[in-house]
Amino acid sequence: MSVLNQSFKYLEPIVKRWNFAKPLIVGLEGPQGSGKTYVTTELVDLLSARFNHLNIVRFSIDDFYLTYNEQLEVNAKNEGNILLQGRGLPGTHDLKLLLECFEQIESGNSNVAIPFYDKSLKNGKGDRAPISQWTQTSGRKIDIVLFEGWLNGYLAYDNDQDLVSRWLEIQKAYKPKFDNLKIEHIIKLNSDLTQYLSIWKKFDQFIYITTCDITNVYTWRLQQEHALIKQKGMGMSDTEVEQFIDRYMPAYHLFYSKLPEMTKYVESCINFDIGLDRKIAKQSHY
Repeated sequence: MSVLNQSFKYLEPIVKRWNFAKPLIVGLEGPQGSGKTYVTTELVDLLSARFNHLNIVRFSIDDFYLTYNEQLEVNAKNEGNILLQGRGLPGTHDLKLLLECFEQIESGNSNVAIPFYDKSLKNGKGDRAPISQWTQTSGRKIDIVLFEGWLNGYLAYDNDQDLVSRWLEIQKAYKPKFDNLKIEHIIKLNSDLTQYLSIWKKFDQFIYITTCDITNVYTWRLQQEHALIKQKGMGMSDTEVEQFIDRYMPAYHLFYSKLPEMTKYVESCINFDIGLDRKIAKQSHY
């Protein structure tokens, strides 16, 4: 069973019964390299073919990264905190812009501009593309949104005591990998994540991909980089890929297991637990 086919089977009856007085907003989460972007892109095609009268769009939380200059300000304010030295983690997205985008879509606005973040700009450090390159809805209101992101649905800890207790367990289990992170860095990460709940509450449905071993992300990301090198002749070394993923691992270890708690905020959820081969090993509907 593939995540794509099962996601379509899950969404098809939901779309059939949706009255579209408001758009259907579907959040989709998946670890880096798990295939979430492929799934959301293909879902747009499948759903558009099945419901050709509907205007269906996809976009990613990556499209709402802070601008290059805004990220430089974050870097400067958080010197010594590697989690915020560059884009990617909670605290590096323009949530105000994202919330405004969702609100325009929900209001039935037929002229919504969805940002595009160009990771090739600024010598690969990335920047928000000019408005001329943003996605324009061209006079049609949006009926369905497929919104994907590796941290979609991640929920913060309610108190620092539980957070720190869990973090010390993680730090001990993976010692010395996370020795360069201070407790205040983890508290900051959790604090920044609390701001994302207002986005997750916009979801009507939530599809989330998990895997039997979160360290599969290293293998998947290596596969992607090797394919990129084969295609373009350049890319990160294996060591650089490992270091790149290391920066995200604290968030995975802390918040990944809390994804089922999203049932408190959405109408229904479906979880696909996949193996290293990205095939579904287990499927759960909440």
